[in-house]
Amino acid sequence: MPPSLLITRPAPDDAEFAQAAQQTLGQPASMVRSPLIEIEPLDAPDPGDAQSLILTSKHALFAAPKGLPLWVVGPRLGALAREAGHDLRHVAPDAAHLVSHFKTTPPPAPALHLHGDHMACDVASVLRGMGHAALDHAVYHQHQRPLTAEAQRLLEGETAVILPLFSPRTCHIFFQNAAVRAPLVVLALSNAVAARVPRGAARAVIVADRPDAEAMLMALPGAWEIAKRVEGEISPQ
Repeated sequence: MPPSLLITRPAPDDAEFAQAAQQTLGQPASMVRSPLIEIEPLDAPDPGDAQSLILTSKHALFAAPKGLPLWVVGPRLGALAREAGHDLRHVAPDAAHLVSHFKTTPPPAPALHLHGDHMACDVASVLRGMGHAALDHAVYHQHQRPLTAEAQRLLEGETAVILPLFSPRTCHIFFQNAAVRAPLVVLALSNAVAARVPRGAARAVIVADRPDAEAMLMALPGAWEIAKRVEGEISPQ
């Protein structure tokens, strides 16, 4: 049987990625969606005396007031911020590059980082460590969700499964809770995500060239071919 894809992104990103993945592969493929995180927006804070804004996730964009210069992570978030009419100053590929940018070109202080209740990088803390005034505020919850029954059945089978993983936290949640019998090919957004895959838990781990959804889709055909080879190795002779 051809490989299946197990997509664990939060809604509605799961459906969008599934549709894009189907188009990228150009052939029928089983797509099982089982979000491991559910996003719950919170009240937007008063920006107070903030002179600049920082966003590291598109889920925080709703809470960003217009009129302040904005620094963001990711081309998709950058495009959404432009469409919404924000004063976009810089788009970094990931939080590490954003922090590196701030070493030479810090945002006007105090800067306000709007984020979820779980952060891969505490940008405000890093800025304060550089001697710049910075605040932060959680504007959405990231609730952990169990795998669906359909996803569990897929993982208990023998058909190869391609698992795109977009964050270290999602990777941790998956491998902490999933019982996996199926041969697994992990497609990781970044080296930080790949580092959270337990040794021996996957037949292969592929890292996207850039930490964005477009690069994940570009890497998908390669993951598909690897998964097909793995499937052939375990098929009866």
